[in-house]
Order: sequence, then structure tokens, then C-alpha cells
Amino acid sequence: MSGRWGKRALLLGSCLAAVVAGAVAPGTAYAAEQANLPPAVQDLQTEFEDCASGDEPAYVGSPPVLTARLTDPAEDDRAGYPERVTAEFEIWWSDPDGTEQRRSFTTQPTYVDRVHRITVPSDIPADTAISWHVRANDGVVNSAWSSEAPGAACRFVHDDESPAAPVVSSPEYPEETWWTGGVGVYGSFTMDSPSADVVEYRYTFLGGTQRTVRPAELGGPATIRFVPLSNAPQRLSVQARDRSGRMSGRTDYTFYPKAASAPVSRWKLDDEAGSATAAAEGARRPGPEAV
Repeated sequence: MSGRWGKRALLLGSCLAAVVAGAVAPGTAYAAEQANLPPAVQDLQTEFEDCASGDEPAYVGSPPVLTARLTDPAEDDRAGYPERVTAEFEIWWSDPDGTEQRRSFTTQPTYVDRVHRITVPSDIPADTAISWHVRANDGVVNSAWSSEAPGAACRFVHDDESPAAPVVSSPEYPEETWWTGGVGVYGSFTMDSPSADVVEYRYTFLGGTQRTVRPAELGGPATIRFVPLSNAPQRLSVQARDRSGRMSGRTDYTFYPKAASAPVSRWKLDDEAGSATAAAEGARRPGPEAV
């Protein structure tokens, strides 16, 4: 009897061990059959704007933040593969002598479907096209670089110089000239910054609501029209904004409209019913030279 019970106990122990092993690692057998799939990157952005590539890089006023969302196939999760991923960002550019420079940055591991970001170092060169791409690693395998076909490397240019303050001019209301134009008389005001990369001008009259006008072409002038409603001193304040978002200093343009002229005629509108004309009082009569 002891021999039989010993064999039964040994058999029962083996069965229990198999059950416990299955409970501890339910995906082990599936993982052995299912190959790990590579992670992927998507939603690339430079300074929170969509990736710019080719001949139209993004222009940024400060070293930008680069971001990408990392994902991993759901099959890897079911197979028991790691659920954390890291991002490797790489930037590169060419020095004035043609020497290529490259730098690489790796983020801390996080769960899948999270945005990874780095801030580009402040010592990158200005006015130079800088390319970047990113790839993901799930602890087992790397994804393809985001620049590989059908993708493309993202590009940006660091602009470290603010635009020059705009020059303002008006034929009807010359600056610092007393009593020109007049109340109720429209004037044209042209804003023109010497900088070649200006994309818009922001302006206010007498500290009122800020408005925006864009030039017809990059770096060009822009013209607005304004009518003064009093003969008090008027002030137009203007700043230029370049394509990287940098603002110029402010230009204040002061002018002095004349008072409104007295009316030359008035219409009482008390003509007889059915009259096809309205009689004016104090109207100027045309001289003999008038046609």
C-alpha cells in the first residue's frame, strides 16, 4: 500500500506543479509561438506643429521641443512581451565647411501610446536647416526610423534674431506734422520692416483693440486705412512679427488731424409731399467756370 500511495502522491504533485506553472505564466506558450512585433512612431511635431520636411522647414524662435507618439502592436501585449517603450531622437546638420554633425537623445521608458519629447540643446546653430527623425524600442526590437520611406526627415531652422521695428508713413497724415488731413478724412498708413522674413504687422490706434495685417509677400510692406474721429493727437503703434514668431520693438507714429470743416449746406427735408428734389439751405452755387 505504501508503494501505491507513494506513486499516487508523486503523480498528484506533478499535476499540481503543471497547473501552478500555467497559472504563473499563461502566455508563455503563446509567446513562444508568437514573434515580437516592432513598435511604431507617429504624430511627429516640431514645437507642437506638424512635422515640416523638404524645402519648407519650420522656423522656430527658440530651440524647439520635438515630440512623437510611440505605439506597439496589441499582439505583443497578448503574447506577454514588454509593454514599455523608449524613443531615440536624432538630429543632424552640416557646418559651413560641409562637416555633418549628429546628436542622439533617448527618452525614459514609458507605457505604449504615450508622447515622448525632448528639447533641442540651445547650442544648435542659427539660420541652419536641421533635420531630425525618431525611432521606438520596445526592449526587444527597434522600429524603423521615421525618415524611412514612405516617411521623411522633419526639418527646422532656429531663428535667433528678432525683426527690426517697422517704419510707418502716411501721405495724408505725415508724422509729427500739425493739422493735416482732418476729422472724417481717411488716411493710408504703410508699415514696412527692414527685415526680410516678416509675415505680419500688429497694430493699435490710441492703445485700442490690437489688429493684424499681413503683407502681400514675405518681408513686404502692408497698408491700412484709418479715419480719425476727433482732432486730438492720434497715435498708431506697430510691431512686426517674423515667421519664427519673434516680435520686433514697437514703433509709435503720432499725427495731428485738423478739425472737421463747417457744413456748406443743409437739408431740412420739409419739402412738399411728392417732391422729387430736396431743397438745400446755404448751398454753394456753382461759379461760371463749373460744368
